[in-house]
Amino acid sequence: MTAGLGLAATLAGCSTTDRLFPDLPDLPDSQRREQPRCAVRSSLPRYARLAELPLVYEVSRRRSEFSIEAGFAGQLEAWLTDLVALTGWRAEQLWTYGTWTNGGSACSSWHNSGRAFDLARLRLADGTDVSCRYDLWRAASGGELARARRAYWAVTASAHKHFAYVLTYLYNPQHHNHIHLDNGRSGAEPSHFSGRSPAQVQAVQGILGQLWDAPVEVSGRWDAATADAVRTVLADLDQGDDLSDQATWSGFLDACTRRGAEPA
Repeated sequence: MTAGLGLAATLAGCSTTDRLFPDLPDLPDSQRREQPRCAVRSSLPRYARLAELPLVYEVSRRRSEFSIEAGFAGQLEAWLTDLVALTGWRAEQLWTYGTWTNGGSACSSWHNSGRAFDLARLRLADGTDVSCRYDLWRAASGGELARARRAYWAVTASAHKHFAYVLTYLYNPQHHNHIHLDNGRSGAEPSHFSGRSPAQVQAVQGILGQLWDAPVEVSGRWDAATADAVRTVLADLDQGDDLSDQATWSGFLDACTRRGAEPA
């Protein structure tokens, strides 16, 4: 967790790269064919809070309302409730770069549907932040950097449990200032792991190095070294041996979330 590290207001979430589909998952054709549909902002409910947490716009630092598809908002609330329960963090505010964006005539992002969320930070009761702003804390050192990294990957692990599309700073530079979440792949269901998903494999590789002292190359490819490291961690956790099993995937991510919230 980091204290306020400043704000570059010129940066923004909801980047054009959020429009890309990060992977080609092993899913039925009926699910794989789902594409974002543009929603008119006035057709979406507006939220000033999620899971009792006031929403703050990262750019202005002011509490704001955001247009979010109702089902996705419910999933965000379930995720936040789970995150707080697993970590014990006393969260007071949720800072974001936004949710809905206007897709115009070319609807190609889940932001255009109100089904994506760009997370910047959680503000805690003691005034510190759990920061998703890698662009700010990557220059830290020592214990401050270790705490920021662990908290970041705790958030990432928890998000991956609830959403199949989670994009971190590993994905590309456009995500250095936020974590992108959407339910475009997983819909209303919990996420399932696929070794064909670069975003999920990247997350596993990052988590192995940052939380379990098992560094592997962060390539986004499911290789032998990654598989071996995962099997070792799963054996220690007594969580089964195959991440493609949904219960094993969820148990692994819960353990990662708890571990990331522990002192470095």
